[in-house]
Amino acid sequence: MEPLYVLTASVLLLAFVGYVGCLSRIYWVTVLATGAVGFYAARSVPPDTDNAIVWATAGVAFLAALMVVRVLPKTAQPRQKPPQGKRGKSKDIVIDGTNVIYWDGDADLDTLRVVVRHLMEKGFAPIVFLDASTRHHLKEPSLDARGFARILGLRRDRVMVCPAQTEADAFILKFAKAEGLPIVSNDRFGDRAQQAKGLKLVKGVLARGKPILQGL
Repeated sequence: MEPLYVLTASVLLLAFVGYVGCLSRIYWVTVLATGAVGFYAARSVPPDTDNAIVWATAGVAFLAALMVVRVLPKTAQPRQKPPQGKRGKSKDIVIDGTNVIYWDGDADLDTLRVVVRHLMEKGFAPIVFLDASTRHHLKEPSLDARGFARILGLRRDRVMVCPAQTEADAFILKFAKAEGLPIVSNDRFGDRAQQAKGLKLVKGVLARGKPILQGL
């Protein structure tokens, strides 16, 4: 094979990998930029029989990149060491993750990530519980506990995905009561009032992307 062909193929492959990376990190910015470039190119070099192969190849590459991004897990956030509390030790706190993902409207894992980071900055060490169905609410069926932990910037042992066909509430309340920990959730746990009795509940909202917590 001619060296020029090898070099060209290598450059195109690297360009494709870089484009997929941009899509996985800034999806809509990349899509809009692609549309703008495509519109400009179409005005300068309108599609016709002479350049049909070039336009078809570009279209196939774009669709292939979208398909690759769909099967990749969400971009992992860099793992950060939890800030230390006033006495040099972070304070454990339980998070009802399946509840928190809805604090800003539709289910969004970034909402939970923002709340986790906020608590870490306050000197807390979050322990996140999630229903098994959470991954389907987020339309990310391939996510497991390890994937959630990577995205949230937590150690694997700080994220618990409860077994299928169970409710995380029972596990949350039992663990929080046994350890004497507060729970971050807007759930009133009305159907488990006896279990929730005596536990400290921390409620919250997101205002302009920033968590406001009541009860800490």
